[in-house]
Amino acid sequence: MRTKLLLFIFSPFWLLADKVVITDGSILNGSILGMFDGNLTISTSFAGKIVIPYTSISSISSDREISLRLEDNRTFDGFIEGAEQNLLTIRNSEQSFAFSEIKHLWDASTSDPQISSAQKNAIAMQMKWKHALGFDLTGASGNTDSFGLGIRLDSSFGNKMRGYDFYLSYVNSTKKDLTIVDETKFGIDYDSRFFEELSWYAKTDLENDRLEEVDLRATAALGLKYSWIEEQNYKASVRGGAAFRFEELGSDSVKNLSEPALDLGLEYSQKLKDFLSLESELSFIPNIDDFSNFLFRKDTALVMPLNKKREWKIRSGLEGTYNSTPVTDKEELDLKYYLRLVYDFN
Repeated sequence: MRTKLLLFIFSPFWLLADKVVITDGSILNGSILGMFDGNLTISTSFAGKIVIPYTSISSISSDREISLRLEDNRTFDGFIEGAEQNLLTIRNSEQSFAFSEIKHLWDASTSDPQISSAQKNAIAMQMKWKHALGFDLTGASGNTDSFGLGIRLDSSFGNKMRGYDFYLSYVNSTKKDLTIVDETKFGIDYDSRFFEELSWYAKTDLENDRLEEVDLRATAALGLKYSWIEEQNYKASVRGGAAFRFEELGSDSVKNLSEPALDLGLEYSQKLKDFLSLESELSFIPNIDDFSNFLFRKDTALVMPLNKKREWKIRSGLEGTYNSTPVTDKEELDLKYYLRLVYDFN
């Protein structure tokens, strides 16, 4: 009983056994988590984790065994004997180290951060499959009876440096027993990062639209992608390359198309709230010899997870295609609103 009481009384002092003195005289008590690339992190009871640059540290003290790595990759283990005037001395060591020389410092009982980082990078480089299955269901009754059904499968295989993306979708909608939407789409994308924010990509899209009298619409593109913004809450990339357009139409009023083109695109995603994200993709594909003959595609949607694991989502968006040379009696703009229930799985 007496032992438990002593543990209760003195445990707070053990938890806050480390001390960091700032150059302005401030003292931080807590648990030193480590020093990485010139910044020391200490966990305190009043402010959580605090990161301090080594230039602002006057002295540190700790009764725990630590490990440190210098900029030249030499490593030392032991207890801190002295850490004042920008110098740190390890007990039973004849050397003192300036804070500016320390690349990593960590609790000796924990994993080496360099090894942990290498393990994380190895995991990140593993090629993995991810899948998403979505269902669209729309309908109305009263003055106008309509019913629509859609299904979409997305699969990706890759890592942080390269990846393959596949999609297959089918949409059918009727109004007063008359089909108003009947289209099938399939696509493959590949991109491979070769230098910092730069990647090269190859993509192809196939489409069959019985209402637009398009037996086959195919586009293939090859070019470069630039990851313009890569932040935690939002990402943006632009792409540009050479493309080829092919259209086989089910009508004699417009000639089939088989022309070289350009592929220009923008991809953007942003986390608006913890429960809401915005995703958008735009594509502009003009013929090289006639920019007035082009295809414009867009898909912009709000995505809301339905559970903590984010396996189930609701995707509400606007998807459309603008064809500057449609079949006679058909509109240039084909625009669809959708509400999709999505299930993500590996």
